[in-house]
Amino acid sequence: MATRDEIERVRESTDLVALIGEHVALRPRGREHVGLCPFHDDHRPSFAVVTHKAAAFYKCHSCGAAGDCFSFVQQFLRKEFGETLQFLADRAGIELTNERSPEHDDRQSRRAWLRKAMDSANGHFRALLQDDSHGIAARQVIEDRGISAEMIERFQLGCAGEGWSTLLDSLATDDLPVKVLVAAGLLKQRDDGHAYDAFRHRLMFPITDESGQVSAFGGRIIDADDTPKYLNSAENDLFQKSRTLYGLHLARREIISTGRVIVAEGYTDVIACHQAGITNVIGTLGTAMTSEHARTLSRLCDVAVLLFDGDEAGQRAAERAIPIIMAHELDVRICVLPDGLDPDSLLHLPDGHDRFAKAVSHADDAFAFLLARLEGQLAGVDGLSGRQRVLETFVDSIARSGLSKAAPLRRAMLTTRLAELAGVGPELIADLLRRSESRGERPHDAGEVEVEAMPRDTEVVAPVLRRAELDYLAIPIHSGLASLCPTDEQAKDIFDPTAQRIASALTRICMEGNDAVSMQRLLEELGDSADRTIASDLYFAGERLIENTQGDEAAAMTACLEALERCRAEIDSRRRMTDWKASAERDPQAAAAVIEHLRGMGPRAAAMPRVTGG
Repeated sequence: MATRDEIERVRESTDLVALIGEHVALRPRGREHVGLCPFHDDHRPSFAVVTHKAAAFYKCHSCGAAGDCFSFVQQFLRKEFGETLQFLADRAGIELTNERSPEHDDRQSRRAWLRKAMDSANGHFRALLQDDSHGIAARQVIEDRGISAEMIERFQLGCAGEGWSTLLDSLATDDLPVKVLVAAGLLKQRDDGHAYDAFRHRLMFPITDESGQVSAFGGRIIDADDTPKYLNSAENDLFQKSRTLYGLHLARREIISTGRVIVAEGYTDVIACHQAGITNVIGTLGTAMTSEHARTLSRLCDVAVLLFDGDEAGQRAAERAIPIIMAHELDVRICVLPDGLDPDSLLHLPDGHDRFAKAVSHADDAFAFLLARLEGQLAGVDGLSGRQRVLETFVDSIARSGLSKAAPLRRAMLTTRLAELAGVGPELIADLLRRSESRGERPHDAGEVEVEAMPRDTEVVAPVLRRAELDYLAIPIHSGLASLCPTDEQAKDIFDPTAQRIASALTRICMEGNDAVSMQRLLEELGDSADRTIASDLYFAGERLIENTQGDEAAAMTACLEALERCRAEIDSRRRMTDWKASAERDPQAAAAVIEHLRGMGPRAAAMPRVTGG
């Protein structure tokens, strides 16, 4: 395993804004960078990346997600810690010591084995493409389609051998067992236990995750008589088709830069666009656009241009995709290329680049496209009842997709235009939308009772004491000064369980001999995600508390300590009064002393002093 020093060096060498900015479109706001949260369906920028005062962490003010560079890669790219450390170390150019490869570590996870299988298969397929005998037919297909050597390398194209066991014979060893290759979908297994290659005599397109690591493969036939034309890997721990977009790792930078993404359907269409210098193009692996796809794209840009065939099947595909994407606050435009050509065919024509650019720039607004389709359907129906059925079917599809729950302006525009087409008042369309939405909601089961979730911590803590204890911790968390952190004894005096865990984490970090406590180190020390959320909230609370003392961190700490002591004294006095009431012998002098003490403390014992003008 890597040493603690190496882990810290990787952390310090990672530019968190640059790392997250590769997956989320961030813009500066004050001393932070903000964007749409990648961890929930965010419709307004609630995700902040903080990098000032030696802090480097992210925080979503809506869903509470928080962490550092390691947790971002683990949570967003779904890598385990070992993978994450190596990924970030490679990114920073840091060589780790004592690294053990999967074949020498029986404790390696299933994901690590799958990753090894995918990488090995990718190397195998790429080598076969260059082989004098195995790669002849595949290289001819590539040449016929005009794919350049640069694109072969950029998209890591390869080919699968014609035999039933070409990959099996090449890769299956004690270091990479057959069962791992089967789990990765690279081999299939007969009922008798014998395995054979899943991909045979195909041009191979590696499918990668957002970090660019191979997670699956797509295979296109080389022999025109073979079927099916395209074959994708089965889903596994690394690959979910509904979440994966082909070429995203190569297109992401240009998508963020231009604020626009072009969505094609096939592998070769994406490659042809990139070869023509149009690099904000991705593909959907030949599947329908999903909500996960749309959510991914909404983090990166504002406009999505969908390339669809001009035939009826292509039109229906666009019709299905539009509501899904628009529900994620993306402006959608529909582009039908001229003469029924696909991007690959068009871009290989002499004037193809100009014609492609013109078609994209004149793409139809999605609203106009949808409503034109509806208008055409209504025109082909006679009678009021028939028109009503068409309209209700359309509204139901809109409601099910979630588009009707999008931004109020979009909903209003949709309602007004539908009312114009139907020749009725907008209020009738609005009511139809509401009824369609209510039909889609899950009814409560009979006898079902909603109950409030039990508190996370089993200890019952007075809210005012919990607030005072958390405020006390907020100052060292924001300032990063070890001198302001609680000692071991002070941490034990904290009553609220969450505050106690955070205080103990601060204490442990200080006991390592650190003069400063970084936010990212604290988040790493806190094992529970809810604790990390609270700690990241305290960073911002500490900033406000320090501002109240005109930036004097020591003064803010003194004020918090005084508030905490007053709170503890008040709670102790009230407990003593409760005990006095329950006692058989009620000493009047003891009660008077408690009451006098409470009066002297004022009505809000834990209230922080506020800055007054003067």
